[in-house]
Amino acid sequence: MLRKQIFPPIACCLLPVACAQRYKSHSIGEAKVPMKLLDIDILPSYLRQTIARRELSEEQKLFWQGDSAQAVFIVKTGRLKIVRYKSCGTIVRLCTATAGDILAETTLFSSRYANTAIAETASQVMVYPKKHFLAALHSYPDLAEDFMAILVRKNQCLQHHLELRDIKTAHERVLQYLSQIARLSNQTFVNLDRPLKEIAAELGLTPETLSRALKRLERDGLISRSQRAIALNN
Repeated sequence: MLRKQIFPPIACCLLPVACAQRYKSHSIGEAKVPMKLLDIDILPSYLRQTIARRELSEEQKLFWQGDSAQAVFIVKTGRLKIVRYKSCGTIVRLCTATAGDILAETTLFSSRYANTAIAETASQVMVYPKKHFLAALHSYPDLAEDFMAILVRKNQCLQHHLELRDIKTAHERVLQYLSQIARLSNQTFVNLDRPLKEIAAELGLTPETLSRALKRLERDGLISRSQRAIALNN
């Protein structure tokens, strides 16, 4: 059995709340602007008053696998890794969460967190209490649609991640990974914004294997490297 570590409480501050009439969408002139979960100022007052903001330092945990689940989270800034601790003592990295991603959404219908979320960089996360979050989704179609859109994007990312893991050879897996990142940003190059060991863990490779794969891709003329930047050569 894994020994649960005790971490100091994460700094948490309630957002300032302005008195406002409850509404289904935000009006600007005659136009109706759909509500978004991260547009805190125009959310229903009963939800807005309970949302908190958490500031995480590097390697600080947002929630721990097995803890009682009281909230769901949306990343505002920074980057977190989602891991699962297995009974045999190994750690499985499941995915990476960045700005706009939702965390712990499965706890809307369960009582405990299934995984652990750890900040890889200084991060800011919005905290939505489960009870009020669900009530808002039931009452406001705009928010339900935004929630579904976030889940669809997350599902697409997980599909890409599984496709990468299914590629057997390391250099082909790495090339596909770089191509996906470049394509999403509509660029022909990739800036590596985190240590190679973290990228290797996400790809299911050792750091040494990743390094060899990058050297082979460069030797084969498929990429060009300059410090932390990698250009894809078509």
